[in-house]
Amino acid sequence: MTSPIQAATIAAISSDRCCWKEATFNDGLQHSRRFVRAYRKVQKAKATTLKDLQCKARLILLTSDEPDSMEASLARDVLTYTGAYA
Repeated sequence: MTSPIQAATIAAISSDRCCWKEATFNDGLQHSRRFVRAYRKVQKAKATTLKDLQCKARLILLTSDEPDSMEASLARDVLTYTGAYA
């Protein structure tokens, strides 16, 4: 079962890819708006599972300006975490 965070993350990543494939800015504008709506939906929702947290981390890495920032580093750590119990 897909959570709302996972569905919005899939929509955001899909619209980001579609936006870059368009030939002109105006053609990609609808995809860009779709990305912003999906990103805001993910941003407002609370992550209750590890998978939701990893979806949020994917979007952080997608939109991060600096790959060496604290947020990007934390997002990479979250993505590598598998939820194993010690």
